[in-house]
Amino acid sequence: MYGGGLFFVIGGVAYIIQGYVIFRSGFLPKVLGVLLAFGGLGFVIRSFALALAPAYASLGLLLPTAVAGIALTAWLLVKGVDVAKWEEKAALEHPTN
Repeated sequence: MYGGGLFFVIGGVAYIIQGYVIFRSGFLPKVLGVLLAFGGLGFVIRSFALALAPAYASLGLLLPTAVAGIALTAWLLVKGVDVAKWEEKAALEHPTN
């Protein structure tokens, strides 16, 4: 059980990094990045709590992760990324002249 917890910590850290990238990118709303980072933090805290203090490893710590995942999925399905910003950034990085 404890060995598998290491992979959950890695997944939580990946969520935090993805949240930071979304926050800085400008292609998606910053609130999605913040939600994702908090979700990853909750995931990491619960993983450590399972090993260090199992009595405090509540499933409530995973609630921000679920909210962030659902919000990001819904946003991408309904609105997507800001295409104008995407194309503008692509044009700056790869000029076609």
